[in-house]
Amino acid sequence: MEPMNRRHFLTATGAGLAGVLAAGVPPARGQQREISYLCWNNFAPNSDKKLAEIGQRFTKDSGIKIKIDHIAHPQQAAKYASEVQSQAGHDLIEMRMHFPWLYETQLVDVSDLVAEVEKKYGKVLASAQETANVKGVWRAVPQYHTFFVAAYREDLFKKASLKVPDTWEDLYTVGKELKKMGHPVGIPISQNYDSISTAGPVLWSFGGMEVDKDGKTVRINSPATEQTVEWYKKMFRDCMEPEVLSWTDASNNDTLNAGKAGWIHNPVSAYIVARNRKLVTADGINHHRSLAGPHGRHETDVPRHIGIWKFSKNVEPAKEWIRYLLGKREVFDEYIMSGDAFNLPVYASLLDHPVLKTDPKFAALKQEGVQFHCYGWPAPGSDKIQRITNEFILPNMIAKAVTGTPTKEAITWAEKEMKRIISE
Repeated sequence: MEPMNRRHFLTATGAGLAGVLAAGVPPARGQQREISYLCWNNFAPNSDKKLAEIGQRFTKDSGIKIKIDHIAHPQQAAKYASEVQSQAGHDLIEMRMHFPWLYETQLVDVSDLVAEVEKKYGKVLASAQETANVKGVWRAVPQYHTFFVAAYREDLFKKASLKVPDTWEDLYTVGKELKKMGHPVGIPISQNYDSISTAGPVLWSFGGMEVDKDGKTVRINSPATEQTVEWYKKMFRDCMEPEVLSWTDASNNDTLNAGKAGWIHNPVSAYIVARNRKLVTADGINHHRSLAGPHGRHETDVPRHIGIWKFSKNVEPAKEWIRYLLGKREVFDEYIMSGDAFNLPVYASLLDHPVLKTDPKFAALKQEGVQFHCYGWPAPGSDKIQRITNEFILPNMIAKAVTGTPTKEAITWAEKEMKRIISE
């Protein structure tokens, strides 16, 4: 009988594990090969179903049990903090944006895995590298990304002979008409990520920024920010409803699918849900590219990654899960296809993925010429940029202004808050 030494324990998968177990290893030894994975509740629900299926196949093929848990993404930040504080919880965690920077010291170096995946699929998109590669070390493996386009009621536009907007100023023009028709523009101005995902592109298109590219100099107090705030004030007054001040990330999707909103700024998830649930609004929804301003057209990109906690006792089995989900092309393709173009690959050779051809209404997702930016651009990724995100300073500044705080006063407040974080 061959003993189960360290090398066998770390590397045995699939048939290898079956052979070890057949050799007489006690069941308690085999039971150690269990991992847990914390994910968000994907806005493309079929992705979560497919992930569960893949997890079951992974267990069958590798002998490694995997428990996949899901929580709403606004709850993820608190959950990460809780697990780090207790040094216990899940082995793997799905992270968005700059969270790998915030938890740099708590995450395993997964540079070996990224090298394997890049060898198969090509280089990672710059936005994913910016957020998952921390000071030259990969602290999470880029998984997929979701970027923002416009979802609008094409049927209403045609009925009222409205021109599809190309700029944020165009949106104000058509937005006034949409509101008169009872179908207002739906842009959240509240403490959620979608609020930042729209405010960023508007700010950038006017030439503004929160923090300069040195990552240290706060630049929010500028004429460009004033233009941004004034645009929001007239949009809120003439094109939107007050309810946007209390919206969650799902609210703009819901109001479009319910037939109320005429235009929202969002990934394609709203349409996917409407189409798959056969809602009456589905046929009338279409997409167009995000809008431009005096300083160009900018897109919010939302990369998501998989990290492994350093306190995990199952680092090697956790790596095997990442290799299985992302490294096996047929599995990764199956996972991407299940998301109906909401979750798009972040690797160079997969950018023109077949999922983009599954529906003509995904045409706006072609990525040629897109200026992908993550929150805080042009500042490089950092834990401080993630903290600015977590405190929702940008949407809170806008909310203050549209509800009566003078523009300059709201901007000065944001400047003070951002400087506080940067200086700490």
